[in-house]
Amino acid sequence: MSRINNTFDLTGFVGADPEKRFNPNNGNAIVSVSLGVDDSYRDRNNNELVERTDWFDLTVYRDGLTGIFEQYVRKGSEIHVRGHLRKRKWESKERKDEQGQPKMDSRVEFVVTEVRLLRRPKDSEGTSSGQQDLQRANAAAGAGASDYDDDIPM
Repeated sequence: MSRINNTFDLTGFVGADPEKRFNPNNGNAIVSVSLGVDDSYRDRNNNELVERTDWFDLTVYRDGLTGIFEQYVRKGSEIHVRGHLRKRKWESKERKDEQGQPKMDSRVEFVVTEVRLLRRPKDSEGTSSGQQDLQRANAAAGAGASDYDDDIPM
């Protein structure tokens, strides 16, 4: 039986400092961060290259990764992330159906399971922050087994 591929693989720049909150059920840290990913296409009318940025809201649940994001990732950091998609559903507080019952709202969540720090943002003096910090963070992020190694058919 083949396994359905439910993964994403994105490289981009962080739009704002990561936001940390805690799960009310178990107290575990959850980190949310917005990632801007560049894309381009040719306009059919004038053949000009049009560039755009798509923004994705990422969620980090894993304990080790939440610490990496908290310690090393800042607005302007360039990162590469992998993970899986999860669809969340809940009853709407505003929307009702014809019988007055709450409609269901939903959201696709990008759940990060791996991160690689590519470039730190420049500080106020215009210099990039420590390369050794990036190497330490990438080593710590890679300490867990990859979820993707099992999918390679060889």
